[in-house]
Amino acid sequence: MPAKSNIWFGLVLGFSCLLIGFALSTLAYRYRYLRVPGGGLIERMNRDLSLTPAQRDRVGDILRDTRFKVMQARRDFDHQRHILFWQGLGQIRGVLTPDQQKIFDQEFTQPHHEHGDDAFGDHGPPDEGAPPPAAPQPPSPAAN
Repeated sequence: MPAKSNIWFGLVLGFSCLLIGFALSTLAYRYRYLRVPGGGLIERMNRDLSLTPAQRDRVGDILRDTRFKVMQARRDFDHQRHILFWQGLGQIRGVLTPDQQKIFDQEFTQPHHEHGDDAFGDHGPPDEGAPPPAAPQPPSPAAN
């Protein structure tokens, strides 16, 4: 009987190791600790298009320049989104009474880490503790 239980133990252990290995490799690919076989874009283009060395260098330059432009566009977008958010808070503050503004400045213009929620996403206010800038008033219809 002990030999039979050793076989079952070995099978269960082997199957468990396979499952753990599969789970770990899946996570490694998902979080890019491992890359899918086949190399990067330049290597694939080189392999599939038979690029000359000059073409390969130029493609690399174009991809680096494009990556830089995309990162800059993302930063610009995040900055503009941040400005719009604070302008909205400034407009909200503008409709409040002075007493309400004091509470608003304390409760709504600072990250709420102590409350367990972060109303600002990944970004805190531009100046910790400072109220949002007052939003400019839209032009009156009579000015047109």
